Amino acid sequence: MVETLRESKMLPLNAVYNLLEENELVTEATLLRNSIPGSELSKRRAKRGMALEVLRAKDLLDKFINESWPYGATDAGKARIARYDKSYEEWKISKSDDSGDEIEDANPDADRFVYENDLQNYLAKNLGLLEQGMTLWPVTGSEKAVEFQLEGGRRIDILARDRDGVPVVIELKVSRGHERVIGQALYYRACIREKFGVPIVRTVIVAREIDAELRIATKELSDVQLFQYQLSMTLTKI
Repeated sequence: MVETLRESKMLPLNAVYNLLEENELVTEATLLRNSIPGSELSKRRAKRGMALEVLRAKDLLDKFINESWPYGATDAGKARIARYDKSYEEWKISKSDDSGDEIEDANPDADRFVYENDLQNYLAKNLGLLEQGMTLWPVTGSEKAVEFQLEGGRRIDILARDRDGVPVVIELKVSRGHERVIGQALYYRACIREKFGVPIVRTVIVAREIDAELRIATKELSDVQLFQYQLSMTLTKI
């Protein structure tokens, strides 16, 4: 009975994995599953701290607490969250100090971003890589061009505009871009067209790999562009 009560207070990792996968964040769920292995209390707490960081980055923490972990909304739960966060920070510091333990590589593919928000942040600062003259969409008040908020809680990864002032909906997939992405992107495009009363909204989809089905699905859509990204490293002796 005591063990059951204790477990109900712990952040349920399986519920985190399920929520990420339900929101098409399969890569993030897989990386989280494989991260910080070990049964030590410090590592178990650190892993839950990492889970909290991912949920915050995806604006899913409130949804997770409301639906899967109501204990997290209590004062005691908030204190537990703070302990998880502290354990994760301590774990990261211990790894950066090169204590002799190998850092587990949760991402076996060195040529892809670890999390979608890494790709998102990079492109938001380098939109010229997609097209010369492309910039973030000008926003007002509390609006943000990155994670642009739509009615109903949906968010566009990046809302940009080209050099002619045409809105550009940019959808990102850190790993594979499949045919279902286009349905989501076209929905966002329609929302932007209605919101701003513009006749044209372009769509850009960026992924590490664009599969054949997505290529076929967008073949006759002249205002949709597909990009595959690759990473490289340059070392400079100092």
